[in-house]
Amino acid sequence: MKTNQEKKKLGDDDNNDLRIKRESSLNMKLVSEQSRTLRKAIQQYKPVQIWDWLFKSCEVNGRILLRDGLINIKDVEECIKTGNCKKLGIKLPAWSILQCLLISAKSDSSGLVISDDLELTRINSPRDKVFEWFIGPLLIIKEQIKKLQLDVNEEISLRKLVMEHKNEKPDDWDNSDFPSSDNVRKAQLQAIIRRLQGIVASMSRIPTFRRRIRNLVKILYIEAIQASASSNHIGGITQHIHNKNSSAGTKDVKDRDGTVNVSAEKKPDIGDMV
Repeated sequence: MKTNQEKKKLGDDDNNDLRIKRESSLNMKLVSEQSRTLRKAIQQYKPVQIWDWLFKSCEVNGRILLRDGLINIKDVEECIKTGNCKKLGIKLPAWSILQCLLISAKSDSSGLVISDDLELTRINSPRDKVFEWFIGPLLIIKEQIKKLQLDVNEEISLRKLVMEHKNEKPDDWDNSDFPSSDNVRKAQLQAIIRRLQGIVASMSRIPTFRRRIRNLVKILYIEAIQASASSNHIGGITQHIHNKNSSAGTKDVKDRDGTVNVSAEKKPDIGDMV
């Protein structure tokens, strides 16, 4: 028969075993949760997500460039009718990517900042040869841009330089608004722009890219037509008001309350003055 001391010891052992099991279970649960969190953090993007980001960026930038006159309806029509889509199919995507690189270079990101809360790195980029070939050079270009330490005015001028100027040699920017006169700096930026346009040109061979570009051109064409119609409508209203004001100078206009305003050209009678 067991003594009270032996029973107490056995009870303590059982409690210790139970505590160890609980701690082990808790540790396993924490490890499992951490693993799920880690897997979520490094979840690979799918190719379609990258395409969506790129062409949404192109659409937004295309609308802005249309508004600012750096793309016009003739550019869109030329792309549709003749197939000459360099401005929309090469320069516009290159500018959109360059914008991403400028933002990424200013951040502490090790990858590409493609939105406020999304970062594309070598780890989470799609496991696809096309995108592995695409992401690597962009990360290198981002570091080159970071070393250049562009100021705000230089960044602003790049948009027009990408869309409207040649980028073969520093002299091509002589009549531009680029604030720096440093030819070495110009040559470095021109090399970056040429590299980006070359990357986009290679991507344009991919059927998905070509299909997306066609859809983008249709969207911009509708946008350009609407902008043109709106401009003509505003111009028509302005002309109508101008004509109305001009005609008001030659005849009296009756107010709603029945009083008559004397036209500007009709001199008032001195006898009518108080």
